[in-house]
Amino acid sequence: MNAMQKKRFFITLILLAVFLTAVIISLPGCKKQSVSEDAEIILAAGRDLSPGYKDPYFSTVILKTWEPLIAISDEGDIEPKLSLSWESNESRTEWLFRLRQGVTFQDGVPFNAKAAVENFKRYSHMGYRPSSFYGFAIERVYPGLLKAEAVDEYVLKLTFEKPVPMLIYRMAGWGSAMFSPKCFNADTGDFISTAMGTGPFYIADRKDNEYTVLKRYENYYGEKAKAKSVRIKVIPSPETRYSAMKSGEVHGVIDLGGLTPILARELVKDERFACNAAKSTISHYITLNGRRFPFNDERMRIALNLAIDREKIVKHYFCGFGTPTMSFLNSTNPFTKVYPPYTDMEKAKKLASDVLQGRRQKVKFLLHQYGVSRYPYKIISEFIQAELRPLGLDVEIVMVDNQASRKTMQRGEFDMSIGTRGLPNLDPTWLLHEFFSSEGGMNKSSSFGYYNPVIENCFAQLDYTYPIPERAKLYDTIIRQLLIHPAVVPLLEDTNLAVYDKRLGGYKAITYGITLDKVHWIRKDEAGQ
Repeated sequence: MNAMQKKRFFITLILLAVFLTAVIISLPGCKKQSVSEDAEIILAAGRDLSPGYKDPYFSTVILKTWEPLIAISDEGDIEPKLSLSWESNESRTEWLFRLRQGVTFQDGVPFNAKAAVENFKRYSHMGYRPSSFYGFAIERVYPGLLKAEAVDEYVLKLTFEKPVPMLIYRMAGWGSAMFSPKCFNADTGDFISTAMGTGPFYIADRKDNEYTVLKRYENYYGEKAKAKSVRIKVIPSPETRYSAMKSGEVHGVIDLGGLTPILARELVKDERFACNAAKSTISHYITLNGRRFPFNDERMRIALNLAIDREKIVKHYFCGFGTPTMSFLNSTNPFTKVYPPYTDMEKAKKLASDVLQGRRQKVKFLLHQYGVSRYPYKIISEFIQAELRPLGLDVEIVMVDNQASRKTMQRGEFDMSIGTRGLPNLDPTWLLHEFFSSEGGMNKSSSFGYYNPVIENCFAQLDYTYPIPERAKLYDTIIRQLLIHPAVVPLLEDTNLAVYDKRLGGYKAITYGITLDKVHWIRKDEAGQ
């Protein structure tokens, strides 16, 4: 090779090296590509977060398109929102709410006491409305409401037939959503156009079960949303959501069970992604059919509570993201706490043996498709299947769709099921009554067959006990009775995981959802900080 050939050879090598370096740098994960601050942020959810006209809220509160009179803070506490303060008479039958001034709905209609009264008119006329989130019925939140009136431009008065001591706890969050009177028919309760709230985002476009496009509401009274546009894509499969994150199709996941903890742990091995967590209002538990053998015997229900190792479930299947508990009521509620679990397999075996009398018993474990698509329920059910074998229980796992599962449970054609329960507000009365009163709707429809005379007496006392400290004692008695005489098997309190592209700032998990109004593309000057 002569000198000229050598020179050409080395020049070729240098050019090849430069080319390969450029290619490598351009590969995902090798650098943070700059993005325009106004570029659309695309997030993925496992379900439609704006189900639309048939839903009493039109969209979930986590999209921040609407706001309530009284909110639940990011930490899970009562927080003034569209109502800045409130007071009641001594008998708790009349309540005054002083409303925030200078607020407009996203269609330009002023928010004031008159608009609030129209919302209460809507509440009173729409009856019970099922929801993808939490169903609404006026009697659950405002029992015995006689009148809602505007006593001043920014003062709302509610008058009740009987005392409602827990009103503020009931209104918090989902119980006091406010919408522009122009977007609903107050006489039917139906939305007649896209819901317009007072939040920092408004719904600009949506397609059922496909996507929702949010735009920043420029006339928001508070700190404006950081992002100009956010698109929420509906991607039902967690594995597909994971793949969409890896490919860059979406920039974050949102809503309950956005990514399973195992998938989230795997994703953040890629340096392009990050994850943070917060306590969640969601609890996981096992339903037991108390109307038929063997779980109609309390000893067998106690045996399950002693046999199932909740700490292993959290450690292995939730990657440590969760809090094992024996309490049904989630500890984000101000009237309870976490009750750490314990196992005693020998005692569990003895109780089960006393019930089964030396026989083995087949039990049918229902797995709802909806839950399996969001949580690691399949592998958890197999773990529980193995845990219960020493008790003489042969568990058959049966996968069913959501509609079939409800009918099967109503008919009592099952023995066990696994699911979740959240908190629609901060008053535990309705939730505890629904599940554990002999007249409770969930007790009946899910075949609990549960009756506890001490708990029945507590519910009777709650009807005429008004001081909050005294009510707190009754709630505590109910919860402790459920520890001694279980109706269900509480497993764990969930953790809300926020998984996102590191090019996004302000992406923080809160007790329900994320800080969506703070999410934004990181500027170049921020990236170096």
